[in-house]
Amino acid sequence: MKNGLLFILILLLFSCTAHHSLQPVGRGNWSGNVGFGGPFVSAFDTYIPVPYLTAGTTVGIRENINLDGNLHLFPLAYQVAGLDIGTAWFPTIQNRLKPTLGLQSRLMVLASVKRDVPERFRFIPILTPTAAWRIKKGLIYTGMDWTLPLNSPDYNRDAPATLVSPFLGYRWTLKRKLYLYTEIKWQAANLPSENLAADYWPVQGYGAISTLISIERGF
Repeated sequence: MKNGLLFILILLLFSCTAHHSLQPVGRGNWSGNVGFGGPFVSAFDTYIPVPYLTAGTTVGIRENINLDGNLHLFPLAYQVAGLDIGTAWFPTIQNRLKPTLGLQSRLMVLASVKRDVPERFRFIPILTPTAAWRIKKGLIYTGMDWTLPLNSPDYNRDAPATLVSPFLGYRWTLKRKLYLYTEIKWQAANLPSENLAADYWPVQGYGAISTLISIERGF
C-alpha cells in the first residue's frame, strides 16, 4: 500500500461509522449495526458525502465492558480490506446530570489484497473517550477519537503524529432495542486540509466534516 493512498483511507476509515459503544450493553447481551456515511468531498461543484458502508457488532463481556468490531466494505474498491476491533470500559454510569463516561481502545487493521505488495498489513491504534446522557428516550453523546498512524505519508512528512477527531451525535429510539444514530464529526481536526490528496470539506482549513448514520438492533 502506498503511503498516500493509506493516508486517504485512514481519513475515510476513521469517520465511516457512528459510535455505538456509548453505554454498557450488559454481560451476555449483544447488538448488530449497519452504518452509512463518511466525509464530504468536492464533486459536481458542491460537496457530497462518501457512500461508505460498514457492518459491526457490540458484545457485553462484563457489566461495564463491551467488545466491538466493524467490517469496512468501501476500501475493497481500492483492494484494501479494513477491520477495527476494540473494547470499551465504562467507569461511570449516568446519574442525573452526571453522564455515562466511557473509554474505548481500538485497533484498525488494513490489509492489501493485491498480489506481490511489499507491505500487506498496517495497524493503527485509536483511543476514544466518550460522554453520553439519556434524554427521555434518546441519548446525546460526544467524544473524541485520538488516532496514531504509524506511518507518515511521503508527501507530507510534517503531518501531526496523532489525528484528533471530535464528534457529536444523537441516538433515536425507534422502538424497543432498535436505534437510529445520527452523528457529525470533524475528522482530523488538527491536519491542514491543503495537505490532503482529496478535496474534503474542511473547517477553517483543517480536517474534514463527516456525517454518519447507523441503525442498531439489540439482542
